[in-house]
Amino acid sequence: MTRLCIFGTSHIAAPRLAYQSEPGRWPDLDVTFVGATGQHLLAHRIVDGVMHPATSKLAGYFQMTAGADTLDLHSFDAFALIGCHIGPHMIGHIYGQARWCALRSVKRKKPGPDAGYALISEAMLDALLQYRVANAVGGELARALRAVSDKPIMLSSAPRPSSELMEMRRHKLIAQKWAIRKADAQHLSRRFETLTRSYFAEHDVAYLPQPSQTIERHLLTREAYVLGAIRLTADGKTPQPDGDIMHGNRLYGEAVLDQISAALAHVEE
Repeated sequence: MTRLCIFGTSHIAAPRLAYQSEPGRWPDLDVTFVGATGQHLLAHRIVDGVMHPATSKLAGYFQMTAGADTLDLHSFDAFALIGCHIGPHMIGHIYGQARWCALRSVKRKKPGPDAGYALISEAMLDALLQYRVANAVGGELARALRAVSDKPIMLSSAPRPSSELMEMRRHKLIAQKWAIRKADAQHLSRRFETLTRSYFAEHDVAYLPQPSQTIERHLLTREAYVLGAIRLTADGKTPQPDGDIMHGNRLYGEAVLDQISAALAHVEE
C-alpha cells in the first residue's frame, strides 16, 4: 500500500470525487487529498518535515480536504500535484501576445509579426515559459517538497479547456481557439509538454501530461471528461457554475488517478 499525498488547486476536486466514489479501483493507494484554490497552497511553512498552514484560509482548506491541522510529510511514500496552475494555457497566454518562427502560421507567411503581435525568438519563448512554470504554484510547491523529501514527486497537468471554447467569442483562454484555427495547436502543445517535462526533471519531479484519451485537437478536453464537473467544496458535490470550461469531471479524475497509479508502479519496479 502506497501512502500518497495529493496536493492540488481546484482541479483536485475531480480525482477526489473519483477516489471517494470508487476507492477499490486503486487498491494499492491510500490517498490523502490536500486542496486549496488560487495561491493558498503556498501559504505554508515546513518545520522538521511537518507542513503547517501559515494562514487561516489554508488552515481551513487543510481541515476541509485532509481533515488535519498539519501534514507530516515523512508519513507519505509519494507525492502528486494536480493542476497547480501548470498547463498548456501557459504557452497559450504567450501565443496571445506573440509569435515565433517555428509556428506553422508564421512559416506560411514571410517571417514577421502577425498583425498586433510581437515576433520573439524561440529562446525568449522558452525563457518566458520556464519562468512561468517555475513561479507557478506547481513549480514552487514541487521544489519545496523536494527540499525536504527524497520520495517520488510527480505533477499532473491541469486539463485543457473543453471544446466549448471554439464556440466562444471571449474567454481568457481564447488564444487557444485561434491557435487551433491557425493550425498552431500541435506545436503549442508539444512545445509546452517538452519544456515542462525538462524543467521538472531537473528538480527530480516527474511531469505527467494530461491523459491522452481526454484530449482533442491538441489544446482541448473532450466534452465527456468535462460535463458535470464539480467545485472544490466540503461536500464534494457542488457543480461548477454554468459556462465553466476549465475543469474535469469524475471521469477525468479517474483517468488522472489511473495515470498516477501507473507512474508509481513504474517507479517501484
